[in-house]
Amino acid sequence: MTSYPEALARAYAVALRDYARGGGEAALLRAYQAGRDTLTEGLGVLELAAVHQRALVEMLGDLALSEHARAARCAAEFFAEALAPFEMSQRDLRGRLEEHERLERLKNEFLSVVSHELRTPITSIHGSLNLAVEGLFGELPGDARRFLEIAYLNSQRVVRLLDELLDVQRIEALEIAGDAQPIELAPLLESAVEANQAYAERFEARIALAGEAPSVKVRGDPDRLLQVLANLLCNAARFSPRGEAVILRAEQRPGVVRVSVSDRGPGIPEEFRARVFERFAQADPLPASGRREGSGLGLSISKAIVERLGGRIGFQTELGEGTTFHFELPEWSEEAADDGGEGPTWPSRP
Repeated sequence: MTSYPEALARAYAVALRDYARGGGEAALLRAYQAGRDTLTEGLGVLELAAVHQRALVEMLGDLALSEHARAARCAAEFFAEALAPFEMSQRDLRGRLEEHERLERLKNEFLSVVSHELRTPITSIHGSLNLAVEGLFGELPGDARRFLEIAYLNSQRVVRLLDELLDVQRIEALEIAGDAQPIELAPLLESAVEANQAYAERFEARIALAGEAPSVKVRGDPDRLLQVLANLLCNAARFSPRGEAVILRAEQRPGVVRVSVSDRGPGIPEEFRARVFERFAQADPLPASGRREGSGLGLSISKAIVERLGGRIGFQTELGEGTTFHFELPEWSEEAADDGGEGPTWPSRP
């Protein structure tokens, strides 16, 4: 128990004696102030109760036995008044928690409505712009084509943002990684490299698979794992120096498979590292384009997917040297499936 300040304890004892002797409202106000002082010192009800008990014992020791009952009643009234600040702080805390929950519900309802209501018209606009850019409506003047391409790219970003917002809703409904199955890891990694190579080339980077991927299976949803890999590979490409390679590698560890994505970028600033996996979090320095890319939801969604599959995700970074993001998933084995269990589990650790 934290030590109670002796000066406050003495003041409490004096105020209690004054109230027991008929000190009235003025002495009772000092009880309330004692409670406020206790809160200010960062102490709790138990510390205040110990001080009250000690002061009461000392007071009763100085009184005749016939006065004990009345003094005890006064002491109970005094202590109840000293507890009033604690009760008020608890009510205030409950109120803040209820308000926070209400705002969270409103935010989630808003995101859900916006995502679903905008998804269909934005997809239609995006598709029409794509047809125009592809020349299916005939040749366009140079300026018109340039502005259409800009509109198409922006509509693509909006579609991607809406998809990510819908993913956030599915995460909260525990629906995002429900279609788990055994997956061959090597073909999955090769598909991820091929699918994201063109994006990396926009930043004059390239994606390379380090060595030969181990011939193992993991339990997961292939589409969702490709989404995780795309988020990690595209982030690494955006922050890579021109001409550098983003390295994708996989390795077996006892009972698990670790997949990592490494870049030679500027590293993650120390003040941002604790927020890397938070929603809408984006750090400086920015990519070479000088503008933000993405919504800041990708890493948050990736973390949710990996954890839904029973895995872990993390990173190592060094300023000026680069960053490696990694995730681990339990290795799938036919023996585990034949046992009739719910799937692989993490190995015990010392």
